[in-house]
Parts: sequence; structure tokens; C-alpha cells
Amino acid sequence: MNFVVAVLIGAALGLAAWFLVPAKRPGAIWIGPLAGAVGAIVASAIATAISNPGYGIKEIALQVVLAAAAVAAAMFIPTGQHAKSE
Repeated sequence: MNFVVAVLIGAALGLAAWFLVPAKRPGAIWIGPLAGAVGAIVASAIATAISNPGYGIKEIALQVVLAAAAVAAAMFIPTGQHAKSE
């Protein structure tokens, strides 16, 4: 169940950030939700490894923070198209 919630949190955060942040997009629309989902899954794995079993507020907070960091990092990754034009 944690995996499903992590993917949903990450994808929703990634999609929202992709549309709300005014900047040139480095790639396709799926990069933001994918990066958010990966960040949230990593956070879920970390929280499971270092904390008590169960799904708590600390795990949710860690998922949101790492998903946001992953989406922010994905916005700065250059693609081949932008790298050639600069």
C-alpha cells in the first residue's frame, strides 16, 4: 500500500509543479510526474528502512520533500535539444 500512495503523491506533486513553475520545460510532460514518483518511492524505502512499520506522517512528509527535490532536479536536467541551442 505504501508503494501505491508513494506513486500517487509523487506523480501528483510532479504534475502540479510542472504546470505551476513558470520556466522553460527541458523535456516532455511525463518527466515531472516520473521524477516525483521516483523521489517518493525512494523516500518510502528510506522511511521503511529506518523507522517503525506502518504509514505515518513522517513518511508522508519525507515523500513530499524528496518528490519535490526530484522534480526540481528534473527541471534543470538539460536535454539534447536545449544543449545544442546554447
